[in-house]
Amino acid sequence: MAIGSRYSRERRRRRGQFVLRLSKWLIVLGVLAALGIAAYQSGLELARTEVDRLQGRLDTLGGELRDVRLRNTQLDAELRQARTANQALQRRYDQDVPQGDAAALFSLAQQRIGAGIPRARIEQVLRDAAPVRRCEGRGTARRFAIAYGRVPEGAGIELADGMVRVVVSAPAPNDDLATAASVVVNVAGQDPVTLTGLPQRHPVVLGNAELLLEVSASTVRGFASATIASCGS
Repeated sequence: MAIGSRYSRERRRRRGQFVLRLSKWLIVLGVLAALGIAAYQSGLELARTEVDRLQGRLDTLGGELRDVRLRNTQLDAELRQARTANQALQRRYDQDVPQGDAAALFSLAQQRIGAGIPRARIEQVLRDAAPVRRCEGRGTARRFAIAYGRVPEGAGIELADGMVRVVVSAPAPNDDLATAASVVVNVAGQDPVTLTGLPQRHPVVLGNAELLLEVSASTVRGFASATIASCGS
């Protein structure tokens, strides 16, 4: 009986130890499970918070993108309007501002007004302007002295009722006039024209008529001959 009793107590003791160890492990597992669940819940909450933050950021960026696209559309419209306005201004500029021959004529008129010629005179000249008529009537040759060295005032000869003055000069009497002669043609209201060498054929425009001026060396040494066409028959 004593042996059986001790055996029974040993079994109960071992069973108690087993239950105790099992309980400890169950407690540890429970704690670990609780910690895992808590960590999972915390991670899930953090993930939800991050997702919400990213979604909010995405919504903000989407709004900014829509604003940028709208602004780009507005800028494109403004650019088209600016180009249209610029083209209109360019057309108006082309219409109002002289170009080419008109610009050259406008510049010449400004120069003449700046030189003291009355505007009314310039306007009258423009009103009187007509297509140039070429005059081929043979004029009378006129002989005049060649100026050597320094050209004195009043040298040369006047033609076409004083509207044209021709001056021929050379450095020295023995120079070859074909290459050394200087022929200066002064037409009233126009800039002087200088030609080199004899003979010369030069068109002269007076009003609406174009006259051919011919200058050559005379058969008399030291003289030149000038002929200007006339508009007669």
